[in-house]
Amino acid sequence: MGIYEGIKDAIGIAQKADNIELYKQLIDLSSQALDMQTEIVRLREENAELKKGTDIENSFIRHAQPYLTIDGENPKTCYCAVCWGKSRKLLQMDRINWDHGQIKLSCSNCKNHCIEDSQ
Repeated sequence: MGIYEGIKDAIGIAQKADNIELYKQLIDLSSQALDMQTEIVRLREENAELKKGTDIENSFIRHAQPYLTIDGENPKTCYCAVCWGKSRKLLQMDRINWDHGQIKLSCSNCKNHCIEDSQ
């Protein structure tokens, strides 16, 4: 039963002045309203997370190698493009000094790695 139907039933019962039935209907409506409020809160949180992910994604700088940087952040802070693509996890990659002025970027989560010229 929806909220509208429940309220309509409660009004009908109130007109008949049967307090026990009215009480039961109002308890049921209260329970439904609480469930709906909980769902609204959950959906708002989910929506905020989705918007946050979209905002982050819009600030990505994608590189030829499988890593990302974020516009306005330190360009040496690199994130794993594979982890973002698979599970929308923004995981920072490890930077290891490599040979001849290059660095190795490595993701400890998915083992994605690449070699780049030092920045």
